[in-house]
Amino acid sequence: MAERLQADAPVHTDRRAASDNMSLRDIRKSMKRDPEGHGISALGFDGVLRTFDAERNVLDAVGLNPTQIREYYDGLPMPERFLTADGRNISREDMFNPNVEDIPRKPTEEDRARTRAYNEELKRRGVSCCVMDTSAANGEAEPNST
Repeated sequence: MAERLQADAPVHTDRRAASDNMSLRDIRKSMKRDPEGHGISALGFDGVLRTFDAERNVLDAVGLNPTQIREYYDGLPMPERFLTADGRNISREDMFNPNVEDIPRKPTEEDRARTRAYNEELKRRGVSCCVMDTSAANGEAEPNST
């Protein structure tokens, strides 16, 4: 076991150094995702951004620095607990075995029904999921990829 942790240490250190200089967007793009598309990502109160599969198993984890944590909440009120968070100080073991509070709860059937009803209401009103970009060269609106 100790040999395995030592073998993992350089990889973890290299990733930490690399991710410290990356934008949040680039970090998110580089993270492993659920191959079936049923996973989610979440920032834990410990400052670690994790990707989870549908059963909430951790697929990947990156400790964010304070600047990246602020970027995660750009334009939104940041919970007070994140003001002192620094995910770079979290061990690899804790990154992949988070506290219960850092694991997003799975939606209940009631949550799913509420989401379906909300989406149907948006669809009925003609609201789409894409932001339209009206600056297209030909004057027609195009879906914005941002």
